[in-house]
Amino acid sequence: MQDIQTKAINTYQTNISYFKEKHPDIYKKIDLLSTAIEQGQYQENYSLEYKTDYFDILDIRTNQYLYNSSSIQLAKDTAKQINYKKNDTVIETFYNFSFSEDALNFAKQEDPTLSQYVLTAPIIQFSRDLIDKKHTQMKHIYKFIFFGVGLGLHLTEIDKKIASRMYLIIEDNLEIFRLSLFVTDYTVLALNSELFFSIMENKDKFKYTFDNFYHNSFIRNNYIKYSLFYDTYKTKISVIQEFLVTQSNLTYPQDKLLKKNIMVLKSLHEAYKFFDVSKHYKETPLSQKPLIIVASGPSLGKNIEWLKDNAPYVTIVALFMTLPILEEHNIKPDIIVHIDEKTDALEKTISKLQNKKFIQDSLFFLSPSIDITYFLEIGRKDNIYLFEDRTRYRFNKGFLEAPSVGEIAYALSLLWDTRELYLLGLDLALDAQTKQTHTEGHTTANTEQKLISTTSGDSVSLRNSELLIKGNFRETVPTTPLFDMSRIRLNLFTNQYKNIDQKVYNLNDGAYFNEIIPKQTKDINFMTLKEKESEHIQTLKTFFDKNASSIPDIDEMKALHKRKEDALKKKELILTFTLQKSPTIDQFRANFSKMATELICSEDFHSHELSQVYVIYLENIGGYIGDFLNTTSIKNPKRSIKQFQKILAEQLLKIVNKFLEALETFEELKR
Repeated sequence: MQDIQTKAINTYQTNISYFKEKHPDIYKKIDLLSTAIEQGQYQENYSLEYKTDYFDILDIRTNQYLYNSSSIQLAKDTAKQINYKKNDTVIETFYNFSFSEDALNFAKQEDPTLSQYVLTAPIIQFSRDLIDKKHTQMKHIYKFIFFGVGLGLHLTEIDKKIASRMYLIIEDNLEIFRLSLFVTDYTVLALNSELFFSIMENKDKFKYTFDNFYHNSFIRNNYIKYSLFYDTYKTKISVIQEFLVTQSNLTYPQDKLLKKNIMVLKSLHEAYKFFDVSKHYKETPLSQKPLIIVASGPSLGKNIEWLKDNAPYVTIVALFMTLPILEEHNIKPDIIVHIDEKTDALEKTISKLQNKKFIQDSLFFLSPSIDITYFLEIGRKDNIYLFEDRTRYRFNKGFLEAPSVGEIAYALSLLWDTRELYLLGLDLALDAQTKQTHTEGHTTANTEQKLISTTSGDSVSLRNSELLIKGNFRETVPTTPLFDMSRIRLNLFTNQYKNIDQKVYNLNDGAYFNEIIPKQTKDINFMTLKEKESEHIQTLKTFFDKNASSIPDIDEMKALHKRKEDALKKKELILTFTLQKSPTIDQFRANFSKMATELICSEDFHSHELSQVYVIYLENIGGYIGDFLNTTSIKNPKRSIKQFQKILAEQLLKIVNKFLEALETFEELKR
């Protein structure tokens, strides 16, 4: 027994040293718990017990054992159940599309900015046709998730069997994980595998951990095998499904980013002003008066009369899609914010305006990738300010990125040094009674493909799936994965930009936001304040003009030339790939990996846009390529490799040629 205790202590010390060096965040959690136990500040709920020839965990509260049988044998039995099948205990991470011959022929002829499928359909369908449905066996398991650790014995047994390159290890009970350190040597797992740990993490932190695991070696993502230690962790699988449908490569695919670059270059040529969002301003005209951000959530309609009464006394920052309802109630916004490139939504919203002069004096903050001609119909060029999000052409002016415009308006308001900020209509949740996503009259489109994520056939939809989160006024409120993306980013902006002297109030019966004060509109009255002066918008414009410029500086112009050089190098790289011989799948894998690595890397920060387009594209097709590389019994592999190589190179060249075309057009226009 003494030897067993000594071995357990030694295993624990080995693990502690490992976590302290390799995973310091996990080490800190363990150290805090150990210290609290030693000092009597924390009463343990579990204890490690040795039973004849194996360890077990005793639940002190119930006096029941976690295993209640040999933990060693259970680990071996669990490992026996693990197989290489694509249709058993696996999370699928892709949309299961199929394309007709007509659709493929159409894709071959179309502009790569028209749709994401112009570039992905040829790869997806070739993979589907090549890999027979009977070929359900994988050669290797490259990624594996452990849902629940227990004592960790099954981790090492499964690793002996599959030797996966990457493991995501999830355990929500820190006490149990700490006990596993006495029994399982995690350094053995780490010898030949990369380990990712999610130990007692909230949802936001878990998403960060999962994203790191997911984006690492993304061509291995199509089928991620897993082991479920506790049935209670099934809910964790649903959370991962939600994370999958909100991946940036799916929500903002390569066609959109490629088109964004083209539109930004157009805005640069037309000399629009870019506002500097790289810094937090102090003592601005917006510091002196309350500011309300008006979004289109259900809470706007419920509080529209309150807003109408109070609007003359505060600065109104409105999201563009709110304009019809604001016009209906004669609420003139001082500032209007918009980032969505979809022209149909722009057209519908503008068509609903009865009098375009209603906002002719308003100031506009826009993404440079939208079609700005629509805004010239309702405003003046001199009142338009741009800021970048996914691109960096005016990199000395900073950038703001977010899933939707509400978070952008929030970030801008914080940067403007707004001291008293109110959020209205920014619910980021469904109406608790009607389940509506927006207030009445808002233009929305909810048609989308569902992502089949598990072998049980469960599916998750970005806009239509429902989940519960903490509410602002209620204990919980229903929301969607798309809204939850925005909630996470809004909380991030709070951490990044909110100063201690800035007070933010959430007026919505929607999602709760960190460090933002819940407040009912019935408890707020701005009508005791002095009304906005007639020159209020001009005062704001003077501030914005002082911190904006329409001409790129010398460094930014030099970086434009570097982008062209980088694009030409990438084109040559792809052409070289087309000539390489790949007689075996292993050789194809090596040639593809080398090329992909160079495509997604930039020599410096200022040539990253094209690399980012390739990152997104390769993430969208990488799983299909990985499936091809990892499937047993591919017929005529040499011929298949040659065809795959040709199809892939054609798509990659379409991207770089379109990018070069945009850069060359910009250069010609500037001459």
